[in-house]
Amino acid sequence: MTFLNSMLLAGAAAFMIPLIIHLLNRLKISQVRWGPMHLLAEVLKQKKRRLQIEQWLLLLTRILIPILLALCLARPVLSAMRALPGFGKTSMVILLDDSFSMRAAGSTGAAWDRAKTALNRVMQGLPRGSDVQVVLAGGQPRTLLPESTASLDLITKALDEVPALSGPVNPEEALKVAAAILTKASNGARELVVVSDFQGSDWRAASDGGVLTALDDLQKVQPKPALSFFRLENDAVENLALAAVEMSAVVAAEGQPVGLRVRVQNHGKRLWQDVAMHLEADGARLRTTRVTVPGEGETTLSFTHAFDKQGDHTLGVRLEGDSLAEDNAWTGVVKVRAQVNVLLIDGDLSEVALRGSSDFVELALAPHLAAASGMKDLVSTTKVEYRRVRDTDLKGKEVVVLTDVERLNRTNDLEKYVQAGGGLLIFAGPTVDVRRYNAELWRGGKGLLPVEIGGMGHVESAGSGAKVLTQRLTHSALSYFNDPRAGRLADGEFRSWWKLEAVGEGVKPMLLLDSGDALMVEKTFGKGKVILVGSTASPVWNNLPMQPVWVPLVQRVVSYLATQGTGSNASVVGQSVRFGLESGTGEEVFSLAKPDGKTEEIKARKETQGVTVESSPILTPGVYEAKASAGGGEVKKFAFNVDATESGLKPLVDSEVSALASRWEADVVQDVESYQRLDRSRRFGAELWQIVLLLLLLFLFVEVLLEQRIAKP
Repeated sequence: MTFLNSMLLAGAAAFMIPLIIHLLNRLKISQVRWGPMHLLAEVLKQKKRRLQIEQWLLLLTRILIPILLALCLARPVLSAMRALPGFGKTSMVILLDDSFSMRAAGSTGAAWDRAKTALNRVMQGLPRGSDVQVVLAGGQPRTLLPESTASLDLITKALDEVPALSGPVNPEEALKVAAAILTKASNGARELVVVSDFQGSDWRAASDGGVLTALDDLQKVQPKPALSFFRLENDAVENLALAAVEMSAVVAAEGQPVGLRVRVQNHGKRLWQDVAMHLEADGARLRTTRVTVPGEGETTLSFTHAFDKQGDHTLGVRLEGDSLAEDNAWTGVVKVRAQVNVLLIDGDLSEVALRGSSDFVELALAPHLAAASGMKDLVSTTKVEYRRVRDTDLKGKEVVVLTDVERLNRTNDLEKYVQAGGGLLIFAGPTVDVRRYNAELWRGGKGLLPVEIGGMGHVESAGSGAKVLTQRLTHSALSYFNDPRAGRLADGEFRSWWKLEAVGEGVKPMLLLDSGDALMVEKTFGKGKVILVGSTASPVWNNLPMQPVWVPLVQRVVSYLATQGTGSNASVVGQSVRFGLESGTGEEVFSLAKPDGKTEEIKARKETQGVTVESSPILTPGVYEAKASAGGGEVKKFAFNVDATESGLKPLVDSEVSALASRWEADVVQDVESYQRLDRSRRFGAELWQIVLLLLLLFLFVEVLLEQRIAKP
C-alpha cells in the first residue's frame, strides 16, 4: 500500500478528538442513591448493557470517520490489484524517437517500422480504461495528440502519419515534456517507456555521466512511475552522408557565381567508389560529378552556379549510393537581387586611393567595379563624409557602415533607420570620440551599440599581434570560414582594439581574439541588426584588410545585415518557416506549399518588434514556398534539411544502455515479449480513494442512526 499524498495521513490523528470527549464525559458521571432504586435494578441492568454497546459502536464510528477522511485525502494505492477485473488502469507516456536515424534499414528492417508495430502490441496489453500519450522526441519535442487518450486507435492512426525525419534527440528536453505529462496523470499506475535506437550521438552525454534532471525529478514522484528503455537494435552501420554544405553567398546579383563547398563523409568501413553527386538548381539537375570516399574518411567538392533572374532560387546537391537517402541531399535558397545599396559613412575621407577609412570596405564590396572586370557586383556603394550626412542619405539603403567616425550628429535618424529594419556595421578607429559613443550610442544599453566601449587593448612587443581565436564558428554569417580554403581569419594580426565590455542580454559575440577580448558583436535593435567591430576597417590597427579573407568576410557580413539574418534559408527539420513583414497589419494570411503538394494556411501575428508569419514545425525536408493568399507579391522560398548529426549510425553498446538504465532504476527490453514478461512481473496498484470515500459516507450515515437510537427515551 502506498499513498499519493502521504503527508495528509497525519490527519488520521483527529480520531483522538471523539475519544478524548468520551473519556472526559465519563469523568462527569456521579452516583446518587435513591430508595426505590432496587425495584428497577434488574431492568436498568439490562438497558445499561444495551446502551454501553451502542455507545461503544458510536464511539468507534466517530473514531473511524476522521481516519477514513485522512485516508481518502491521502489517495491510497493498493498493490497487486492489476490482475483483477476493473483495477490497474495505467497512465502511460511513450517517449518515441522519431529522428531520421530510425529510418536506417538494417537486416531486420527500419527501426521506425518495428517501433510502431511493437507499440501497437504494447498498448493492446494495457488494462481497459488506461490512457496513453506519445512524446515525439526528435528535434523539438512535441506531443502526438493534444492530450492523453484512452482511445488507443487514435494513437495508432496518428503514428502512421509521422514521417520520422526530425532532428537528433535531445533527451533532457524530451524527458521534461514526458515528466510534465506523468505528474498530471489521473491513474495511480504510471509508466514511462523510452523507445529509441539509442544512437550514440543522441545519448552519449547521458551515458558518460551527464545529468538528466527530468528523470531525477520523476524518481521523487509518488507513486514512482515505472521506467522502461525499449531498445530497438539496428545493425545498419554503412552510411554515406553530406556532413556539411557551405554556400559562398546568401545574396547574389544576377549573373554572379554562387559557390557550394560540400563535405562528404563515410561513416562505415566500406570504400565507396565512383558515387554520383548531382548539382541541382530550382529542382532541375545541372551536372553530375563522380566521387570516391574511403572507409571512415571524407572528401570535399566544390560547385558554382550563377542565376540570371531575380527572386528566390534553390541551389543544392544530391548524393546517390546508400539506402539512407535522407542525409544524402542538401538544398539552400539564394536571394538573387538587382543590387544591395550600402551607405559608407567615412570618418577620414581621402582623395588618395586606399587612404580613407572606408576605402578597403568599398573595395571588398565592389571588387569587380574596382578592377573594371565588366562583371556585375552585388553591392552598390555610396560614400559620404560623416559631417555631411543628411536624413535623405539613409533612404533606400539596406546597410549603413560607419568607419572611424568621430561622432554622429544624426543619431536619432540612424536609430529610426535601424528600428525600421536597416542594418548597421560600425568599425572602430583612432579618431572616434569613445566618450560620446558611450553616451549617445550606448546609453546604458538602450542605444545602438551592442556593448559599452571600455579601454584599449594593445600589443606592445615587436612580435606578432593578437589573432582571431581559432574555434568552430557558429554564426551564420561566419560559418563559411570554418574551412581554411574560404580564407584564414587567423592570418590577420591586431595591434590595437577596443575592449568591448561584458556581453549583455540579446547580444551575440561573433568573433573573439586570442587575448580573450571580443572583436565582433551583434545586437538586434527593433527590426534591424547592429554589428560592432572593435578594430579598424583599414590597416591602421590591424592587417586584416590586406588579407585575401577580407573580401568574403565583408561581403558575408554586409549580406547578412541586408537580409536581416535570414542566412541561406537552409534550416533544419523541426524548425518553422518564419519571416517578418515590413508593413504588415497582423491580419495577413499566407499559403505554404509543401514538397508533397499539400498546402498549409499560416497567419501573421503582431509582435513587439513588428509583424511575423510563422508556420507549425516542419517535419519533412525539402523546399517550401510561402505566398500571400490574397494573390500578388513575391514567392518566398525556404529550404529544410535533416541534421547530419545522426548520420553516424553507431549506437550505444549493451553495457552502456544497461549502465544508463541502472542509474535511474529503469528496465531494458528489446522486444515486445520481453516487455510483456516485465509487465507481468510488475504489479502496479489501483487508487482506492473512491472506495474509502464510500466507506466514509457509510459511517457518517451509521453515526446518524446510532445518535437517533441512543437519543430515544
